Amino acid sequence: MSIKKYGVTELETSAQAAVQSREIVSEILNFGVSQQQILRVAYLLSLELENREMMIDISECIKHHMDELGSPQKKSVIET
Repeated sequence: MSIKKYGVTELETSAQAAVQSREIVSEILNFGVSQQQILRVAYLLSLELENREMMIDISECIKHHMDELGSPQKKSVIET
């Protein structure tokens, strides 16, 4: 007696999404991006979040770190 499987489980769907996310990150890193570019991409992606509170929290955190990477004399490209 064999078990027939129909569809995909929630765990499998989550695992597939995680693998796809890692592939996206790998593709971005293949461009040879700098730390500042990684932060900028993360910032731009954070602005796409549907949850407004998450978007604000994450984007503010990233902006803070982007300012740390820039030189003290330059203003941030992202103004608040």
